[in-house]
Amino acid sequence: MGNTCVNGKIAKDGFLHTVSHLWWPKLPQLFSYNHNKEKRCEAPSATKQLEGPNPFQNTPKQSEGPNPVQNTPPELVKIEKEETRPEKPTQAEETVIVVKEDKKPPQSGTWEEAIKTDEGKPVQNPEPEQVIMIVNEKPKPADPPKPKKPHNVKRMMSAGLQVDSVLRTKTGHLKEYYNLGQKLGNGQFGTTFLCVEKTTGKEYACKSIAKRKLLTREDVEDVRREIEIMHHLAGNPNVISIKAAYEDAVAVHVVMELCAGGELFDRIVKRGHYSEKQAAELTRTIVGVIEACHSLGVMHRDLKPENFLFVNEEEDSPIKTIDFGLSIFFKPGDIFTDVVGSPYYVAPEVLCKRYGPEADVWSAGVMIYILLSGVPPFWGESEQEIFDEVLHGDIDFSSDPWPNISESATDLVKKMLVRDPKRRLTAHEVLCHPWVQVEGVAPDKPLDSAVLTRLTQFSAYGQA
Repeated sequence: MGNTCVNGKIAKDGFLHTVSHLWWPKLPQLFSYNHNKEKRCEAPSATKQLEGPNPFQNTPKQSEGPNPVQNTPPELVKIEKEETRPEKPTQAEETVIVVKEDKKPPQSGTWEEAIKTDEGKPVQNPEPEQVIMIVNEKPKPADPPKPKKPHNVKRMMSAGLQVDSVLRTKTGHLKEYYNLGQKLGNGQFGTTFLCVEKTTGKEYACKSIAKRKLLTREDVEDVRREIEIMHHLAGNPNVISIKAAYEDAVAVHVVMELCAGGELFDRIVKRGHYSEKQAAELTRTIVGVIEACHSLGVMHRDLKPENFLFVNEEEDSPIKTIDFGLSIFFKPGDIFTDVVGSPYYVAPEVLCKRYGPEADVWSAGVMIYILLSGVPPFWGESEQEIFDEVLHGDIDFSSDPWPNISESATDLVKKMLVRDPKRRLTAHEVLCHPWVQVEGVAPDKPLDSAVLTRLTQFSAYGQA
């Protein structure tokens, strides 16, 4: 589930938070996928209310004069069967009475010279002594509707979805093996704590996912899949490792590797110096994780700087990829339609609800653009403005510092930010690019100091 931090950094604004399957349905349908003309997605205009006649408003009939008075009692009275009664637009009940009479009725709107057969159709040559009189009766008061049971019970919101077991297996109790320490951060579904293994004294991070927040079967499956994917990717040096998982009556606890070295952008700002070569090394690590995930049939779907943490404060500390709460297994050719991710880093085809693993490469391309320039390629005062820019905005490669960035770096970023996913570089092709390769062409000269200044401001903006 969406854990935003393992190292204690808490994103407070709405822009960099994960946009999960619980958050997005609350937003209006921002974009629709158009298969015509370059498959462009357009933001719909404001929803308009449909106007039309009120079907519940009865239009009063105009009286054409008083009804004639009948002085003689009828000789024959017959109530027409309900199933042959013609359907009327008004709610008043109508009783059809057939009267046998010698004289013809006057031409009035309350009399009709027609007799109906059993099928309710008019007879061509009715008997002259029979006419139909339609008497309007006052409608009977309708019985008060019985209260319906609520579809979603209130208890579900407070106690969560009632499931026997999330992990589908019996586990020991977390506190039998670990001592919980300080809180490190909060995510959408879980709270992360420092925990210490009792037998070894080794520190880990424990993400506790409250069962009361698992409101649907999909939420439960997301927790199971996140743990399964972490086990599936175990052994990759740049993917956070899972130690164990426990479950009790109130929560699921995932014990994992502790990353205490800080987030990616914070670490760069703290160093105070930065070069294209260092950016190329980070790119090699980030895209290497993407290639490893894709080769194992996993799409991350929420790649952003906050999900890359350093293990410790050492200069040569390894970097780890975290938060697989939105990740999903895929097979070649699979097309996904659910909109997930984070506004600055989401791929255009995700907004168009038709995407595959190429979306991860787009997100990495946005990160590299920020690493080299200090600002995101798409900017807006609201999420919708950002999405519009992602779909249709021009990417700036002419303003500072891009004239001072190497042509090789610019070439790579442009090829990673191609809106057509079929023409976009794959993760493997990115790793083969000359700028990314070890001993490649990336220059070792420091980037303009303005890049670090902008990066500092952007990082602080995301945490304000």
